[in-house]
Amino acid sequence: MRFVFVLLLVLLSGCSDNSIVKIYDNSISDKKITCMRLVVFPPNEMIEITLKNKFTFEDSCDLRLEVFTKGNIHCNSNQNSQTKALGSMPSSYLRMKITKDNKTLYSYYIDIKDEIKDTHIKAGFSKMQKDLIIVR
Repeated sequence: MRFVFVLLLVLLSGCSDNSIVKIYDNSISDKKITCMRLVVFPPNEMIEITLKNKFTFEDSCDLRLEVFTKGNIHCNSNQNSQTKALGSMPSSYLRMKITKDNKTLYSYYIDIKDEIKDTHIKAGFSKMQKDLIIVR
């Protein structure tokens, strides 16, 4: 019985993109988002172009879409030896947050096994569009 349960969990987890979404302020789910300012750190032209094709950003907006990335992550800890041996150790991450007045309203995070590509950016923004009312 335990084996069937574990097998079911493994199969179901294969359908997930393993992203973590957190809504910090539920009121953001009910409001139409028509205006956002884009902030990408570190600066990345591919990310900016990809997102600007999905939404028209304005520098004067109160809401900010903040995109943070990190690549070439190497972990030398022995505690992660099993994860590294299985080849599932992430080498990059993507975090996208919607903030207002330095307060996080919505957050999307995903570990990535290789370098960050436009498909990761598009998938993250699509998830945001499913969770929120983002009007281009």
